[in-house]
Amino acid sequence: MAPSTHASLLRSCIRCCTGAALSAVLAIAGSAAHAADTYWQSGTTPGAWSTAGNWSSGVPDSTTNALTTSSGADITLGSGAQAKSFFVEGPIGGQSQLSSGTLTLSDQLWINVATGTTEATTIPLRLYDSGSSPVSVTANNVTLGADFGAQGGVILDSLPGGRVSLNAINTITIGYDGSGNFIYTSPLSGTAAGSASITATTIAASVLASSGTDDYNSIGTYNTGHTVTATNLNLGLAGSQGGADNYGGTWNIGNTALGAEASSNDNYIVITDGGTFTNSGAFTVGVSGSNNTVYIGYADGYFPSIGTSGTLQLTGPNDLVIGSGSSADNNIVKVLHGSTLSANGTIIVGLDGTNGSLEISGTSTVTSGGVRLGVNEGSSGNSAGVFNGATLTTNGSIRVGDKGSVNEFGIVDGGTVALTGTGKNFYVGYDTSAVYNVLAVLGTNSVLSVKATGADVVVSANVTGTTGDSSLNIMAVAYGGVIDTNRTLVGNGGQIWGDAGTIRGDTLVGAGGLIAPGIYSVGSLSFDGNVDLTGGGTLAIDFDTGAASDFIDVTGNLLLGGSTLDLTLAVQQEGVAYVIAHYGTLTGQFSTINGLPDATWLVDYNYLGLNEIAIISLVPEIDPSSFGSAFALLMASLGLVERRTRRRCGLAGRWWS
Repeated sequence: MAPSTHASLLRSCIRCCTGAALSAVLAIAGSAAHAADTYWQSGTTPGAWSTAGNWSSGVPDSTTNALTTSSGADITLGSGAQAKSFFVEGPIGGQSQLSSGTLTLSDQLWINVATGTTEATTIPLRLYDSGSSPVSVTANNVTLGADFGAQGGVILDSLPGGRVSLNAINTITIGYDGSGNFIYTSPLSGTAAGSASITATTIAASVLASSGTDDYNSIGTYNTGHTVTATNLNLGLAGSQGGADNYGGTWNIGNTALGAEASSNDNYIVITDGGTFTNSGAFTVGVSGSNNTVYIGYADGYFPSIGTSGTLQLTGPNDLVIGSGSSADNNIVKVLHGSTLSANGTIIVGLDGTNGSLEISGTSTVTSGGVRLGVNEGSSGNSAGVFNGATLTTNGSIRVGDKGSVNEFGIVDGGTVALTGTGKNFYVGYDTSAVYNVLAVLGTNSVLSVKATGADVVVSANVTGTTGDSSLNIMAVAYGGVIDTNRTLVGNGGQIWGDAGTIRGDTLVGAGGLIAPGIYSVGSLSFDGNVDLTGGGTLAIDFDTGAASDFIDVTGNLLLGGSTLDLTLAVQQEGVAYVIAHYGTLTGQFSTINGLPDATWLVDYNYLGLNEIAIISLVPEIDPSSFGSAFALLMASLGLVERRTRRRCGLAGRWWS
């Protein structure tokens, strides 16, 4: 590299940081411009840092900038190697190497080569320990890819018995404006390795809006015993495609943020192969950006371990937020393949953001201090799903539609959700502004358990606000799903749907509340407890074109005084009894009945002397003696056939479509 090239490199150094750190970098860069420069002259022929003849202007010290050339370098550090900044150049697709010793830089480690936009053309610096000679590099800042399209990479390569470290007192910047920049550990997963560690106050990837547009800027550990420690991890400040890969490593982070600005999209974290990620402060997926994703557990055929588990631990009091700002859309946390997520605070899906999601599947386990979907008005389309044997346990309230609308919580195909906090409720529609929110418990072994003292399931609670009512918040339980709770309370605008599902505990439906068996056609619901409609609740019953109708089965007391029965008969068949309810005991009758075809139809509350309610028509009796004896005998032998159809049907929704 010609000396004139370095002047340009050094001037662009000022862009390695943002915010308050920028003034400090300017000061450092200004003084560095007057420091002596010395260039490595031995190329890739191994040589010692301390040998003066290997440098153009002698061995660098803390006031001297050390630079490699386009030939690359192979340097043995020895004890106490130092420089002001170390600028790394090399052949396209080639690399320089540091081994056996320590290097301290009072300013920066700097790799900023305009070679292309893929990893294959990046100029990396390899820190290499073959197993007995530790390597450590410490700098005030580390900057890779400062200019548009520029690249740089650092590989921490530690063989069994080895020890390699990269340490930044302040910031590691991976792709300030460049693309395809990386820092990762080696050997890869599945191969024996030594220890490797990366530490910094702040690690930032994809800083400017143009960075990461053509290729990812990423940091990764790819083996056990490899660690990352930082106070702040920022993936995508204004740029996109900033990534963090934790394959089997141990990460300890203070605060984590993905997608800081509205322009910052498609940033990601992967935690897999037994890797652990411990976060002590704030954790936000999609601060203002969109399509940012955290995978806890990951199936990746590129590496030897496929679809293995990971662990994310949020040890502080902060919430895990998915979709914070109003511009944040479609941000996701996925917990897969038997992985673990634990959070002391609340998991928030959609603070102001839209279409965020929490997906828990494959026997994974999540614990938290609560869950809230659609926290503020305007936060809509957010969802949480627990599938395929996965478990979510929370000791705080769950609110599906806090103030927001059209949010969904699904427990599907053997998922389990347990709310264990005393006096903590599961709300479907919390504020008066919260409408069209859904809880769906679908499939055999799918269970919602709310059994702590004073804890209930509440649909359309109208808990906050002084005017207006929430409306059309729905709790659906079907296909063998179970809601096991002390009480289910249905307020104004709340609805219970279902088919072949069970609700355990008492159910109380107030004025404006509704029980509607079936989903999109006739169906049944079982209530293992008392059902109380005396607060002005409604039972809505549909009939198909045959002789089937919706049906509820109540093991306890069915209380009807002050309630409404709404009937929707498709084609009425005289002489057919439509059984709409079975009860253990019955108190009162419907105060209002809507939908009877005419005066010949009535409600029989003790049909055939059984604990059943039926809709029947009055048909004139015919004397069998007026017919032949054989026909009279046949008529006498016939009884009324009761038909109770259980029909499976689909419920539209994010998790069950």
